[in-house]
Amino acid sequence: MNIANTLKRTLPAFALASAGLLGAGCADDATPSGSDEADTGDSESESDSGEESESGSGTMETETDTETETETETAATEINVSGEVTDFFTMAGIPGANVSVLDMPGFETVSDEEGEYAIPGMPPNTEVFFLIDGNEDTYWGGIRPATIPEADVDDLQLGQVSNELIDTQLSLLQQQDENVTADETKGVAIVRLRQPTATGAVVTFEPALPDGSYYGVDADNKPVLNGDTIDSSLLPFWVAFNLEPADAGTYSVSVEHPERECTVLHPSFPTLPRYVTLIEIDCPPAP
Repeated sequence: MNIANTLKRTLPAFALASAGLLGAGCADDATPSGSDEADTGDSESESDSGEESESGSGTMETETDTETETETETAATEINVSGEVTDFFTMAGIPGANVSVLDMPGFETVSDEEGEYAIPGMPPNTEVFFLIDGNEDTYWGGIRPATIPEADVDDLQLGQVSNELIDTQLSLLQQQDENVTADETKGVAIVRLRQPTATGAVVTFEPALPDGSYYGVDADNKPVLNGDTIDSSLLPFWVAFNLEPADAGTYSVSVEHPERECTVLHPSFPTLPRYVTLIEIDCPPAP
C-alpha cells in the first residue's frame, strides 16, 4: 500500500464526508414553528386581556378564547416530509434508495432518479428514526434520527456512507493499528457537533468500548484511534464502530466541553448490522 497516496485520498474524503454530515441536520431539531406560534399567541392574548380590562368589557376575552379553540382544532395532524437522499462523500443524490421509518410500517418510499423522496401523513411532534437502505452493493445503510415538527418539511436531508469511504477510513486507521477491522455484522455510530467551532469536546460512550473500535479527530484533521476528543473544526465528529446491534436505550452518549453546554439531541438511538447511526450534538457558544 502506498501510504502517501492513501493519505492524499483519505483526508479529502474525510472532509467531504463531514460536509455531508454538516448538511444532514439542518432541518432537524430546530424549534418547531408551532411552538413559536403558541408563544406568540399567548403574548397576544395577554395584551388583549389588558386592553379589555381597561375598557371594562368581557367581549375581547371571549373572542380570544374562541380563537385559541379554533387554532387547537385546526392544528395539523399529518405532516408531509420530503428532501434528498445524498452520498456523504460526493453530496450527490442517491437514486433508488429505500426510505422507511423504524417500527412505523406504512411510511415507506423510494428516492427518485435525483435522490428526492417524500413521505406524506407523518405524525407531528414525533421522534422517528429514518432508515435508508436497499443498495448494499454500494452503501452502508443509514439511520437518521429526526423530530417531526408541526409543519411540513421539504428539506430533511438523509444520507448514506459508501462502501468505498468505509474502506478508506479503515485503511487510515490500520496505519495506527494493523489489527483494526470493520465487522459488517455490527453497526457504526457517528457523533457530530452541530457547531464546528466547539473543538475540545470530549465524548463519553456507554458502555465503554474496547480499544480499536472508536476514534476522534485531531487539530490536523486526522483520525486518532482510541481518541475521545473532537479537536477538528473541519471534521467535527467522533466515530464508534463494530457496535453490537441493539435497541434504542442500550447505548448512551454524553459530550462535555470546557466552555460550552452540550446536549445530545437524540440520546436514545438504535444500532443495526451494517448501518451508520447519526447522533447530533448541540454545543452553542456561551451567551
